[in-house]
Amino acid sequence: IGNWGHEYVRHISGEIGRHINEPDTNIETRNALVALSKEIVAYDMTHNTESEACDLLMEIECLDLLEQFVDASCYERVCLYLISCVPYVPEPEDKNLLKTSLNLYYKFEVYPLALRCAVQLNDMELVQEVFSNCKDPAVQKQLAFILGRQQLFLELDEEQFPDAEELMEIMSNVHLNTNFQSLARELDIMEPKVPEDIYKSHLENVRPYGPANVDSARQNLAAYFVNGFVNCA
Repeated sequence: IGNWGHEYVRHISGEIGRHINEPDTNIETRNALVALSKEIVAYDMTHNTESEACDLLMEIECLDLLEQFVDASCYERVCLYLISCVPYVPEPEDKNLLKTSLNLYYKFEVYPLALRCAVQLNDMELVQEVFSNCKDPAVQKQLAFILGRQQLFLELDEEQFPDAEELMEIMSNVHLNTNFQSLARELDIMEPKVPEDIYKSHLENVRPYGPANVDSARQNLAAYFVNGFVNCA
């Protein structure tokens, strides 16, 4: 089908979306349109038009077919597009998009993003499943921090998770204050600062010109913003 060019494929996609939703479309016609859609999706996935493939499958309500056409080179763009569409589709289509994204992340073992989708779905069984299937201790800690940020807690089996006690402490936000203080020390923001500490104008080798109070309103406004940003922590 790609021999006719991309514009032809795009036009056929629009026609499929229009005809498949007509009331008088019979089962045989629908099956033929779905089969043609598979060819178009396969073409789109190999020509950097993943968004059009997703739109077509959403239009014909066959988003479950997407997984078989997605590989490691394009799953990130596909999932990003699906998740970005979630706020703009009605229920239950939004959950279908999230579940499809979760399955793709799960397929390629991107557990942190899969966990984020599970949290958005508000499905604790999926959250438990994603966490249990992650075998990397470092990624497990990352997942624990994500759950702690969302104030979600899982009871972990010490036989399955050797670091279960540490992971549950992370999810409980026990060390949250200590971690913030460590970060503040690394960023050197433990002590309040004045805007001059940020400007470091005394290091500038530029001779002043004109009156010193020129545009003082702009300088004061800049000082307000700098002071607020540097001392907001």
